[in-house]
Amino acid sequence: MINLANKVALITGSSDGIGAATALLFSSLGAKVAIVGRDQIKLDKVAAECESKSPHHYKPVVIKADFVRDEDVIRTFEETISAYKTLDILVNNCGLASQKKFGEPDAISDYDRVQQINVRAVVRLTELAAPHLKETNGSIVNVSSIAAIRPNPGSWSYCMSKAALDMFTKCMAGKLAPHVRVNSVNPGGTRTNFFSSLADPDAVLSSLVQKNPLKRIAEPIDIANTIAFLASDAARNMTGSIVLSDTGLLVADPYAK
Repeated sequence: MINLANKVALITGSSDGIGAATALLFSSLGAKVAIVGRDQIKLDKVAAECESKSPHHYKPVVIKADFVRDEDVIRTFEETISAYKTLDILVNNCGLASQKKFGEPDAISDYDRVQQINVRAVVRLTELAAPHLKETNGSIVNVSSIAAIRPNPGSWSYCMSKAALDMFTKCMAGKLAPHVRVNSVNPGGTRTNFFSSLADPDAVLSSLVQKNPLKRIAEPIDIANTIAFLASDAARNMTGSIVLSDTGLLVADPYAK
């Protein structure tokens, strides 16, 4: 059984989607959370829901930040520690997707932004958090993607960033052991606001359903459940693991009609 009672968790990218679902689940399991995002209105809504779900009505620490700026990454950590004085769990969920085609005039500047948010910010936050997590025998869960394993030329910079994140997970698992466990969860298609930004989200979602063996789209709570497991003592035997939660997309028959 997963028990996060009184654990302190910093969850980035938690104003909606997977991050919000994780914050709500952690709160319901008794954790004290710090939530981070760029949209204050969404953050306040998630914070209110977290408080209502918390058995002890813990109020989250709410941090508005944009991880394209190093100073916001540092401030996020400092505000979390200032409020809670300790840290048990770091969930690196903040991420940026990109559909810029290779060779387009602004592709390189877009690539830099993707790497900054998806990789550099994770590295920086991990560096800051590691000493505190060592004191609590804590845990890090990085939210990667099936794109780290299954290439998509149309999202080349995103794929590269998530592949780097998987390798960072493995390297830090070895570096921070035995005091800190570091694992990754790699979702496939998940019903988040990412799809609403596409030209025809319904068509994309329908196509994903047809391609994957389980014939469904993951909901944010599906991924949050895996994150909670990896963060908890129920996964005490796991570190350096890359855990797929992709509705079977990686093992789909490429020739199936």
